[in-house]
Amino acid sequence: MLRKMIAHLHRLSGFSFYLLGSSFFIAFVLLKNTLWMNDAALWMQVADLPLAFSALVYGGLSLYLSLRTDESKNLPWLIGVPLGLFFAMILVMNFWY
Repeated sequence: MLRKMIAHLHRLSGFSFYLLGSSFFIAFVLLKNTLWMNDAALWMQVADLPLAFSALVYGGLSLYLSLRTDESKNLPWLIGVPLGLFFAMILVMNFWY
């Protein structure tokens, strides 16, 4: 049951990363071509944290799915804690500067 849920979350985070990354690419092209500059700039400022979160979840779950064994009890902590600290650093950098 847990493996199916992790696999589903992996697919969902990959799909959201693909959609958000594609929207960032489109917003950048619109911004460079001076089309809908305000909307594109606003989208790039608002959606950066969801993009970073979906990238970290997708990458962390990919690493977990490739390294997991039945005996690995601490593996989620060894992957999740550094990724959580990295996301906290991204949050601080996003709102502090």
